[in-house]
Amino acid sequence: MAPECVSARRYRGRAFCAIFGLIGLLATACGGTGGGATPGPSTTLVDATNISAIVTLDPNQSYEDLSYDHDMYSTLVTFNKADTTKVVPSVAKTWNMSSDGMSWTFHLSKGVTFANGDPLTASDFVYSIERVVNLPKNPAAWLVTQMGITSSNVTQQVTAPDSSTVQIKLTQPVAPGAFLDIIAFPTTAIVDSKVVKQHESNGDWGHGWLDDHSAGSGPFVLDRWDRGSQIVLKANPRYDLGPRPSITRAVFSNVTESSAQYDLLQKGQADVATGLTYQQMAQLAGNSKYKVVSQPNLSLEYIGLDVKNVPAFANPLVWQAVKYAIDYKGIVQQLLSGNAILNQGIVPKGMQGYDSDLPFTQDVAKAKSLLQQAGYGSGFSVDMLVPTGDISGIPASDMASKIKSDLAKIGITVNPRQLAASQLYTTYRAQQAQMVLANWSADYPDPDDFAKPFGDYGQKSLAWRLNWNDPSLAQMVNKAGTLPNGPERNNLYKQINEYEMMRGPFVILYQPLLTYAMTNHMQDVSINPIFGLDLLSVSKQ
Repeated sequence: MAPECVSARRYRGRAFCAIFGLIGLLATACGGTGGGATPGPSTTLVDATNISAIVTLDPNQSYEDLSYDHDMYSTLVTFNKADTTKVVPSVAKTWNMSSDGMSWTFHLSKGVTFANGDPLTASDFVYSIERVVNLPKNPAAWLVTQMGITSSNVTQQVTAPDSSTVQIKLTQPVAPGAFLDIIAFPTTAIVDSKVVKQHESNGDWGHGWLDDHSAGSGPFVLDRWDRGSQIVLKANPRYDLGPRPSITRAVFSNVTESSAQYDLLQKGQADVATGLTYQQMAQLAGNSKYKVVSQPNLSLEYIGLDVKNVPAFANPLVWQAVKYAIDYKGIVQQLLSGNAILNQGIVPKGMQGYDSDLPFTQDVAKAKSLLQQAGYGSGFSVDMLVPTGDISGIPASDMASKIKSDLAKIGITVNPRQLAASQLYTTYRAQQAQMVLANWSADYPDPDDFAKPFGDYGQKSLAWRLNWNDPSLAQMVNKAGTLPNGPERNNLYKQINEYEMMRGPFVILYQPLLTYAMTNHMQDVSINPIFGLDLLSVSKQ
């Protein structure tokens, strides 16, 4: 399942934590003064963001926000900065797939070292994958185990014939594009096995130590993590997989309130703010001291309708009625001030399999007719779980009010219940939600990461949570997950999108934008929808 917790660097909702004394902390640490002034030296970057959801910085177990691990660790391959549908060499300079697609061989660049000077070898990658599938209660392990690589067979399936060669043998077909996307994800990041083994304790695979230390070969290393306060990275002086960053120190300060982020940016005590409202960003966009950068996020905001807990939702005609009752254009153009993309399929724009068709527009008369046909012409009442805080740059309560108003026009009474994200997803994952307003974001940029959760009950993800089991759709999404990228796979995902639109209990509302506000001192800015701001390329004037 995709991480649905909070992240201001890559939107997944919003959590709350105290920021007592933060402004003084930033002023002392970074020396910021005056509106638009540079906070500290040109080699230091300060990002006012929301890090309250970070549980661990162990790359093989991280799941809530992987951007920090991406900065500290390298993978065999990585995503192209401009196009996340493509992977490019990183530690592996070349690779090849067997004719049956069940075996992969990676050839590593020679001379790559970890931050402490240890040589990086194929055995370090093997150890890292062993960690993924053996770490107790690892929420990220499914990314690897879905390929048939488990704790019981990993030593046979993932091997190092020599110090610069990695072989991975699959036990079941996996689409080549999806496989490479998973290998590019920080979950498979390469840790220094020598160092981590030295810190193993009571069979924890070194997790207790790696939880808040780093042992990677990425462009940055962990300087400190003050939980609830800040994450500080410093440049890795031994980074040898490309040009070294011009930023030598990056401070990610935990600021969950958009008003506080806005204030810090204006006072020159932050270079970047990643959780502002659209109104705040609009104000900054009109000021030459600042710039606002945005692009489509690989996520979807949706309404889920439980087909078991609400008798009316057992009828597909009611699903269609709800879809025709929603004012999609009003949500995007008015509520979100145009800062989102209309999308009604289950694959985001920017991914293979994206479908630009928009079959639903608000049609109250048609929606009422469908409810009448379904036997619910008099309407019904339903509770909708809604996260606290903001979603997509506005209060979640505003979005809930809009949905409530739209559905009231066809006789459906929606009772919003706002819960903290942790409570909301606990209820939702227990199959106890009647209706839910939620977000699904990419684990890896392949349509398989959306099609299976939305379409396969057996995945025990989104379809399962709504008690919806459609074997025909599950068969389609699982077949698509084995095909190479190309016309056949694209055509199948078009069928899957169309099937979900017309016969699924998910109401896709829109695709959010990933937006950063920053001072005009920031140069060479590159934003990746998977990892957020690219620290390796960014500089300050």
